Amino acid sequence: MLGELFTPVETPEAPNRGFFKGLFGGGAQSLDREELFGESSSGKASRSLAQHIPGPGGIEGVKGAASGVVGELARARLALDERGQKLGDLEERTAAMLSSADSFSKHAHEMMLKYKDKKWYQF
Repeated sequence: MLGELFTPVETPEAPNRGFFKGLFGGGAQSLDREELFGESSSGKASRSLAQHIPGPGGIEGVKGAASGVVGELARARLALDERGQKLGDLEERTAAMLSSADSFSKHAHEMMLKYKDKKWYQF
């Protein structure tokens, strides 16, 4: 009765190296100059070469985006001015309320002093 120490299993495929693993993973790789900078023998460009993807409009698109930003800034400026005006109005109303409250307090104090020593039947 002889037992086995392990169960034989086939070795799985090696995982593909991702971009960041290749960049930061260490391990030196030998790369061919033609593979890096030119087209390979199959006629396809290398995957590592950057491709130019034309954007919408080029310079006109940039000008349109800039005019959009200028419009947004103008609208923000108007909103800021309006907010400043509203805050100024609020400050004036607050000052008027404070003045009115002081006047009311003064008149109430004068009335209290006037009727302080009188009895209820002397009013």
